[in-house]
Amino acid sequence: MNLPESWVEARLNDVCLLNPKLASNEHPEEDIEITFVPMSAVDENTGVVARPEVRNYSDVAKGYTSFKEGDVLFAKVTPCMENGKAAIVGPLLNGLGFGSTEFHVLRPTDELLPEYLFHFIRQPTFRARAASAFVGTGGLQRVPPDFMARVKIPLPTLPEQQRIVDVLRQAEAVTKLRQQFESLLVRTKRQLFIEMFGDPNPKGNTTWPIVKLGNAVVVATGGTPSREQADNFGGSVSWVKSTDLTDTPIRQTDECVTELGIQRSNVRVYPKNTIFLAMYGQGQTRGRTGKLLIEAGCNQACAALLPSEELLPDYLWVWLQLSYEQVRALGRGGQQENLNLDIVRDIALPKPPIPLQQEFSRRLQQLLEVVSTMQLAKRQAETLLASVSIEAITGEATSEWREQHRTEIEAAIIERDTLLRERGAKVSVRTEVFAPPERPTDIIHPTRYWLLNELSEFQGFVLDATREWKGTILADNASDLDEFCRLWPIEHERNMHDKVKRALEQLAALGLIAKVALPNENGDFVNGYRRLRPEEKSRLNDIARLQASLENIGHEKGTAS
Repeated sequence: MNLPESWVEARLNDVCLLNPKLASNEHPEEDIEITFVPMSAVDENTGVVARPEVRNYSDVAKGYTSFKEGDVLFAKVTPCMENGKAAIVGPLLNGLGFGSTEFHVLRPTDELLPEYLFHFIRQPTFRARAASAFVGTGGLQRVPPDFMARVKIPLPTLPEQQRIVDVLRQAEAVTKLRQQFESLLVRTKRQLFIEMFGDPNPKGNTTWPIVKLGNAVVVATGGTPSREQADNFGGSVSWVKSTDLTDTPIRQTDECVTELGIQRSNVRVYPKNTIFLAMYGQGQTRGRTGKLLIEAGCNQACAALLPSEELLPDYLWVWLQLSYEQVRALGRGGQQENLNLDIVRDIALPKPPIPLQQEFSRRLQQLLEVVSTMQLAKRQAETLLASVSIEAITGEATSEWREQHRTEIEAAIIERDTLLRERGAKVSVRTEVFAPPERPTDIIHPTRYWLLNELSEFQGFVLDATREWKGTILADNASDLDEFCRLWPIEHERNMHDKVKRALEQLAALGLIAKVALPNENGDFVNGYRRLRPEEKSRLNDIARLQASLENIGHEKGTAS
């Protein structure tokens, strides 16, 4: 895949200062206040410094990383790097900042815009390449400075860099608007409940009689088929785990079980409108709920609350969501507090009249239709943003713009190349983007095809092996990994298991396989990986419509000015 003719490719250390040090004349007085940025202050979703601190220079002068306004911070340690922790440094107190030693600091030169560099290093493909260069062991793996120095960045002219930044900014704005609107709808759901039923807390609600959950609905649970028997999974029966519960309606599940798997285990298939409540699980899982819009079974970490004539599904579902903290606090146990069926049956809640519950359900369904539409739009916007980023960094998103600005670009090329030559930078023109051996062309999803050809040979082997593997690969299961590696010629690699697990994580980050959480024999949740289902591949679809829309926005702005 060639870069546009007006682009060159340069090593990062030729267009950036990497981890620059403070000059001797730049050190302030010890009692001067400066901005301090710990790793936790960088928001991995928005890519901004969200929670900076103020410290005295004397407290940070030794042992911390210095930076200035306009520098780009890039987390070098796992898992922060894989999660996308990076940011452009904004205004700093007294113009000087210090932060975690786990940041690489990139200071762009005159040929590189900080915003363009930021989008380049935030790409999943770049982070996957950085992860493949990790040094260290276990949880102390880091991206080494020599990788950052030698990695090449596609370098358009400054005007085109600005155009790319503008395109990506517009695409990000669409995603942010979707998120803000979705948050508004969630608040509206709460307001609707309180308007119709008052305070969900039984102690604060004396309008309706108080009932125990076990006396009003049937409370049951499920089971997990043995993973040692491969024919238990991959069937047609949807199967819900506690980690699948996110307070949203359940329309599909990550895993399905077979009829044989149901017969061999305690899995019971529940009807639509069953409410699932997570009794235990990782992180904040305990207390989460979901309402079935399909028939499905569940594992033993879920309590299944079957519909009844006393407590209708929608009322019960939203009441549990609004009472999340109170229900979660009922957990009992040692290191990990859990709910159990007896605790769930003893949950007390108000029981409003059925006609009022029915009216609430009618209004809620109208609201959820809007929520569902917005959630779909949000997922599409996020997918398109990722696709736009790829198209932008390879020059596809600005091809029409280049044709319209030839004169401007030609002048900018001379300026850029002169500056690069003065610094002795090594550049290449129309460089072939590195790719492993060719894979079948995916004409319908060109962005996906580009990703496949960006994979290393080893990543390609692992991806092909996932297509042969039946079911989900448990990355922490040694026998699973041994069997998995025998499917493809990777079994003789050194440190085989570690390399395979790393490749699986990278492929999941790129959206080429699915990552799921599954319980092991001890009931602990472990990472699993499986091939994408047909409907999931649409996340890597073509971006022609959004690109055309963004180009029209840019054209209209140009006309107006």
